[in-house]
Amino acid sequence: MAHAITTKIQKIDARPGQRLLVVSDIHGHPDRLAQLLRQMDYSGDDILILVGDLIEKGPESLRTVQYVMDLCRRHPVYVSMGNVDLGRLQKVEDDSPEGVEDWAGFLNWAQNVWGGSLYHDMLADMGIPIEQVTGEKAAGYRSRLLERFHEELEFLWSRPTILTAGKYLFVHGGIPTEDLNALKGTDPQPYLKNDDFWNQGVSFKEHIVVVGHWPTCLYRKDREDVSPVFDSERQILCIDGGNGLKRSGQLNGIVIPHCQAQMEEIRWTGYDGSRQIEALERQKGRAASVHIQYFDNLVDCLEQKGDMALWRQVTTGKRFEGPVGWTYRDEEGRKHFSDYADTELDVKPGDILWVILETDAGYYCKKNGLIGWYKGAARPVERRLTLQSGPSPKGELHRRERETAVYDLLEKLGIQYERIDHIQADTMEACQAVDEALQGALICKNLFLCNRQRTKFYLLMMPGDKVFKTKELSVQIGSSRLSFAEAVFMEDFLHISPGSVSVMGLMNDKEGRVQLLMDRDLLKGEYFGCHPCMNTSSIRMRIEDLLQRFLPAVEHEPVFVELTGTE
Repeated sequence: MAHAITTKIQKIDARPGQRLLVVSDIHGHPDRLAQLLRQMDYSGDDILILVGDLIEKGPESLRTVQYVMDLCRRHPVYVSMGNVDLGRLQKVEDDSPEGVEDWAGFLNWAQNVWGGSLYHDMLADMGIPIEQVTGEKAAGYRSRLLERFHEELEFLWSRPTILTAGKYLFVHGGIPTEDLNALKGTDPQPYLKNDDFWNQGVSFKEHIVVVGHWPTCLYRKDREDVSPVFDSERQILCIDGGNGLKRSGQLNGIVIPHCQAQMEEIRWTGYDGSRQIEALERQKGRAASVHIQYFDNLVDCLEQKGDMALWRQVTTGKRFEGPVGWTYRDEEGRKHFSDYADTELDVKPGDILWVILETDAGYYCKKNGLIGWYKGAARPVERRLTLQSGPSPKGELHRRERETAVYDLLEKLGIQYERIDHIQADTMEACQAVDEALQGALICKNLFLCNRQRTKFYLLMMPGDKVFKTKELSVQIGSSRLSFAEAVFMEDFLHISPGSVSVMGLMNDKEGRVQLLMDRDLLKGEYFGCHPCMNTSSIRMRIEDLLQRFLPAVEHEPVFVELTGTE
């Protein structure tokens, strides 16, 4: 079905005193969004506004869409269309042979340029390798994708172009006029992809216009700075921190205290997941002598000195020192330098800095969005995780429904548990921090498996330090050719996404389609740790409570196996 694309305007009815939390250009980073919303204390009856480009350029476009859809179902959340969102949707719209061929070609392009796309995520969830989406097969795979992810795609298609709330107007790229009647029903493309909007000279009287799309660092010619651009005279606020696009970018969020607030009442924060250090020495700031932006970033390497080098900007002849690893090559093999400035930050002892890169020359880092060098001594800022007990955090609106449902069930069953919140546990460092915080609880490896015919599904719990051997398990359960089951089954049966697999998901398997398998060695511990169906939190509870209270309540009886982790 073809979708008519015209400019749609949606009004947000915000009450006096109701906060507006605004984020743009998430670009496939659901964890960064969750962590940013935590920083912004997203709670109560706040209104959340997402100003376009939910997808692409990041690692988890599909999870981002699903996360946002979950928030929209339960809270006052408003999402506008972005140029990338629309462009990707249009790639899959044409069902002609030429259109299907173009879509299949896009998959290869996106794999080479960005490492994936929304459609890569969808195909992966269905267990379809990208290499198979060629020739006559492409049309069939496209049809399956459209059917399976119809809800997610229709959610994206239905996004309005412009959102308004009181004196505020939100649009992804920018608009030429605040006469909304003149914009309604027109082609939205110019308002979604409106490059360099702030420098076009337009100003507004009735609205403060909030935009994303164009990274704010590109507006600054004298420095590398990803903080929002506040222009109170022309009533324009640009908030795109280059998340997912710039190597030193971040996800920015602004907090508008109420829909009639003045611009000076707005506060902002950002998040990029990088490690933090505390400065121990005073460093006097120095303005940049060179600022490389992607418009003009062709360079030659003159001399390498360890992990730093002397570079020459080809067009200007300017020489500067910069990190060796801060370059990339184009199709012709020429070297380009990523956006960079040799600013030296003004730093006092005790200042917290976000480290982008550590080199022999010091720390290339961020302070309040400004990027530059700190060359003094520093110590790491530990991300300390503390176990919390007590009632579930119902007022924290960033949590997905599947997570809060776990807490509600455990409390209903009278099961004591403790929990911690953390960054997405998808690295060894993040997992180690979680392990330490769980205070001796046995960390389980949770594997979602199926037989060859996909008629039997299993959730295997085993100690995290054991190696899983398919043959060893198959013999014990009488099911040959075991493999990892596709994510679509995981979502359908357990309401869990990859990376968040947990025994808690069995509460959603009402039809008993998943058999729980438990390694007997798990019985040796008193406590175990698992995710509450989301890998941005973990819980600690007794094995005894799992076996005697939780599993009977969700009507799943475990089958015990003995795994050695050897051939």
